[in-house]
Amino acid sequence: MKKMNDKIILVLSLFILVCYFPSSAQDLYNARSLGMAGSNIAIQEGNEYIGANPAVLAYPRDFNFELLLLGAHAMVNNNSFSLTEYDRYFTTGDSLTSNDINDLFGKIPEKGLRGDVNLGARLLAIYSRPFSLTLGGVGNGFLNFPKDALEFPFYGNATVNEYKLDDLDAEAWAAASLDFAIAFPVTQWTPVEFDFVSVGITAKYLVGFQYFAIEKARGKILTTDDYILADSYLRSRRSEGGSGYGLDLGVFGIYEKKWSISLHLNNVFGEMYWSKNNELFISIFESDSLFNLSNINSLSRVSEDTTYSVGRFRSGLPRKATVAGAYQYLPNLVFTAAYQQGLNKTLGNSTVPQVSIGVEYSPISVFPLRAGMAAGGNLGFALGFGLGIDLKYWQLNFGYLNHNFRWFRNARSVDIAFSTQFRF
Repeated sequence: MKKMNDKIILVLSLFILVCYFPSSAQDLYNARSLGMAGSNIAIQEGNEYIGANPAVLAYPRDFNFELLLLGAHAMVNNNSFSLTEYDRYFTTGDSLTSNDINDLFGKIPEKGLRGDVNLGARLLAIYSRPFSLTLGGVGNGFLNFPKDALEFPFYGNATVNEYKLDDLDAEAWAAASLDFAIAFPVTQWTPVEFDFVSVGITAKYLVGFQYFAIEKARGKILTTDDYILADSYLRSRRSEGGSGYGLDLGVFGIYEKKWSISLHLNNVFGEMYWSKNNELFISIFESDSLFNLSNINSLSRVSEDTTYSVGRFRSGLPRKATVAGAYQYLPNLVFTAAYQQGLNKTLGNSTVPQVSIGVEYSPISVFPLRAGMAAGGNLGFALGFGLGIDLKYWQLNFGYLNHNFRWFRNARSVDIAFSTQFRF
């Protein structure tokens, strides 16, 4: 049992460490948005629009020039284990008991052990109404490891069983992005009830650094008390560079002075073209006879790993439609809501709708407080909290998003953001 425990600890430790210390990125929430669970799209100002509705850039604000010094967001998540559970089972050096194994295995969903990462940084963003120019990073990654493949090292081959490996899946990418956005007022062509209406467009140029995806995985392991029969096939694709483009469109309006309304489409047009050191990797493993566990060296098998150089290939960008609104109840109190619908499943995007609501309240003008709640999409159920320091010409914001009411080291995720900027 000690050797089996060591194998379990190695497999799960590597997986959980990957989930909690990731290296790729995609959607960048600004800190204000994270603290309001993504509900504040209709009240975003200046550089806050990044990744959302460019039409807000045309609306007159108190400050018409902003210089974002740094904005960063980090989200890491797995669907099974918290840091507390990881420390309890995998860092003490003790062997796992049968109860420990049953408890750990019971936490893994039927689709498998999954980890998601989402990091981002905006190194520089300049806003001067109605323009914005931004340099930053995008990308994301996920890994789904089949539950059946984990059941065998957990429980061994004590009973006749068939373990399927078909749920193995992964995809990751990383790129730099240069975004230029511009907005135009169109109030004169809209109904009189609207105090302001604008349209906007964001053009994005992306330089890809890495791309990896498992395109097909299948396999099974048949076990008895003494023997194993294995058969597996894996096909993956990778690239070390490329380029691409994206285009966002948006409409923004102020209705009867207190209502803000936003509609935008992310990456309505957009593709990535991968062209540097592209490779297709195929791995085939078949045991052509049953082999005895007590003499694994006698295994008769067919095993083949082949790497092919391939030409340029294309991957889409995540497409999403968002409708959002806000009501300015008091000068220092605003309520917000948003509905987001993914239009494809590319690069970690979800087609499950996401609904979020939030509130921002400033008991004193220099200390805004934020909260929000979201359900659906990639978030599941999440609560956001945030605060800021607003010293007129300088701002500092923090945001935190909690997933499924699991707090701090008992959480299966970490989701935080901060940003700082000057404005004039």
